[in-house]
Amino acid sequence: MSVPKASLLAISAALLTPHLAIAQIASRIEAGALVADASGQAAVPVSIWRVAPAASFRGSHGSVSAISSAWLQNQNWQLVDGSIGGTLVAPTIYGVRAELIGNASRAFDDRSLGADQVDVQTRINVQFNENAGAWLGGGVARPWRVMVVSSVDLFSGGAWMDLGDATFTSTVTSFSFTKVSDSGGYRDLAACATSVSIGLAGVPEPGPGLTATAPSCQHRATVTDATLTGRWNLDRIELAGEAGHRMGQVADVMRDSRYWASATMTMWVAPRAAIVAGGGRQPSSPARGIPSRTFGTLGMVLSYLSPSRSSVPLTPATAMVRTFDARPVDNGMQKITVRVGGVESVDVAGDFSDWGPLTMTRRGRDLWELTVPLAGGMHQVNVRTDGGKWVAPPGLPTTRDMFGGEVGILIVKS
Repeated sequence: MSVPKASLLAISAALLTPHLAIAQIASRIEAGALVADASGQAAVPVSIWRVAPAASFRGSHGSVSAISSAWLQNQNWQLVDGSIGGTLVAPTIYGVRAELIGNASRAFDDRSLGADQVDVQTRINVQFNENAGAWLGGGVARPWRVMVVSSVDLFSGGAWMDLGDATFTSTVTSFSFTKVSDSGGYRDLAACATSVSIGLAGVPEPGPGLTATAPSCQHRATVTDATLTGRWNLDRIELAGEAGHRMGQVADVMRDSRYWASATMTMWVAPRAAIVAGGGRQPSSPARGIPSRTFGTLGMVLSYLSPSRSSVPLTPATAMVRTFDARPVDNGMQKITVRVGGVESVDVAGDFSDWGPLTMTRRGRDLWELTVPLAGGMHQVNVRTDGGKWVAPPGLPTTRDMFGGEVGILIVKS
């Protein structure tokens, strides 16, 4: 391990507090059909049934998650891949936060081709405001059962931005590793001008004997991926998309992995059930030997607790209420709607309830509603999630109450 890399790991580890406070547990299971084409290689079956359970635990100082996938093939269920990972998060100081991330995973392309990997990364996040931030990090990964003779050096950076109901993330990740290959694949590289002595038995052997040049090569490969992802929340429909470009020498980057794109649509038909449809192109994994593929999927998601809407790398300590709105309905009633994801309960309180909490009803993945009688005029109101701290709703003017706290001002027309 190089000195800069060791320093980065040591500094980040020193900043981290290895403590997970009890916050929320989320689980989901996805079941459906998966169709894939591995470009003519002996890989994923043409059409299979897939079940993918997942669970995560998130605390104020970190998270732990696990996911697996099983396929129904030849009337038998096979556990084909899975991963478990954890993140330790240091307290945020002046908008800067450090993370230590570890993962262990197994990926299969078919019953005979698989790869295991363990990786550790550190990341420094900078949050500019509530709607934008960036990060920079690096680490190491160790794959097995692939033609990689050294650890993989990882370096990444990126930025994210919230624009209304959409979140965009751009990422640049560099993989650097040494691999062994047929010298014919690197005949134009000077680093591959090597030969070994082959004994009579046909294996490398020192000393005198019948010698020949063996077609072997060790090559230092560097591959850089640039990706752009977007996620949109449109009431009960979510749209997600990804596009990417891989850069590197011709010998390291296959033509079918230079560019890729995919898209997914999730339609929530009930508070904890959704239909998922998507497809696209996935690039190969150069360090793990998994080829690229074209895929399509259609299935159903059952979610115990809907995860937060955003895949922003910076883990928030508390759920953030995105929107708060009140609109008149019949008979002098007002319908209050709140949008916030990744929570189990939302309460509102105000002078109209003598400051007693009123529990809202979930109407979608991140949509909550409550109808209350509100007379015309000015009202004070606050909102909280999962029984946490009361805060002024976003988008409303605020004032101080008699206890020195902040409350929102809601104006109801007569």
